[in-house]
Amino acid sequence: MKIVNISTNAYRLPPGVPWEDATNKVDGLEFIVTEITTDTGLTGTGFSYTVDIGGTVIKALVEDYLQHLVIGMNPLNYEEIWNKMQRQSRRLGLGVNSMAMAAIDIAVWDLMGKHYGQPLYRLLGGARNQISTYISEINLSNEDTVEDLLQRVDSYIEQGYRTVKIKIGKEDIEEDIERIRKVQERLGKGGKVLVDLNQKWSATEALTKSHILDPLGLGWIEEPMLYHDIQGHSQLKKAIKTPIALGESMYSRFQFLEYLKADAVDIVQADVAFVGGITEWLKIAHLSSAFGKPVAPHFMMELSVHLLCGVQNAYMLENVVGGSFTELGLLEVPITVEKGVGVPSELPGHGIVFNKSALAKHLLDPTTLQFQGGSK
Repeated sequence: MKIVNISTNAYRLPPGVPWEDATNKVDGLEFIVTEITTDTGLTGTGFSYTVDIGGTVIKALVEDYLQHLVIGMNPLNYEEIWNKMQRQSRRLGLGVNSMAMAAIDIAVWDLMGKHYGQPLYRLLGGARNQISTYISEINLSNEDTVEDLLQRVDSYIEQGYRTVKIKIGKEDIEEDIERIRKVQERLGKGGKVLVDLNQKWSATEALTKSHILDPLGLGWIEEPMLYHDIQGHSQLKKAIKTPIALGESMYSRFQFLEYLKADAVDIVQADVAFVGGITEWLKIAHLSSAFGKPVAPHFMMELSVHLLCGVQNAYMLENVVGGSFTELGLLEVPITVEKGVGVPSELPGHGIVFNKSALAKHLLDPTTLQFQGGSK
């Protein structure tokens, strides 16, 4: 079996609900979708994404460079394909090249599932057939009141969620504490609150403010400071009892290795699109397991459910409000979380089938793009 063609398009659309956290206000999600065709007639679908910026760059990297490296190769040789792409793109550094590689790598794994007639999670190890899921909020606008937040939490409880992640990072930490405590009260016994700062605090602020949050019994504190501050995270981990979660801003297993060696992380959140696809994500998961750390991948709910059901050290699946392919109306067959439990598709491959008519409405045209930026 050989790859004979790769087609790629980029799409841009707003989240299903407004997104704003302590450091960003998101205008658009950009998805890069690839379709790989083989000489046997099988096709595999892959994808990557960016938030607000870079979708056209990733599309160009796939079309102008990476696809020419892999056409003619056997998609069953996923390690050979991944390593060839990585070696030829490594001079770009870390980031955009791995995000482009992911679009091809995910399509390759989809092809392998279809070739072997198996759902992706079984190819990855088949550790389980379902996974507990948390609902993930991205709403920290000044207009959002505690009452607004609690109304949403009530709806999550009705949907069966017992774990809720909220954004924090207000200038007055007492506002954060009020929101946390009110959500905890709403969830009641057995409920769990996770908080996410999106790298808002300095290292000093993180030490000071995390001590204030420590008695609240949070499930984790996510990205409390700049992601590259390994020493700061290591010091913070030694100083507090609350687990530290991070990883969405890293692009390589070697970055994760440094955090693990420094004992600077409790829960590893590698994003399958950012690290270069499933091939690299699986290495990160196994590496984390060797250090006794669970994995809870960032975003990409419909694909991450397969990843978590494939590996032994799975923690929880993230379902971001307004961010799943299903909520965005982009799938032929919706993939949903039921009563707080994620179940992977049993179709061969990853089972994510895009509605091409729905995607076409959001085709990214760089000539009409007026980027204003969303970072605060």
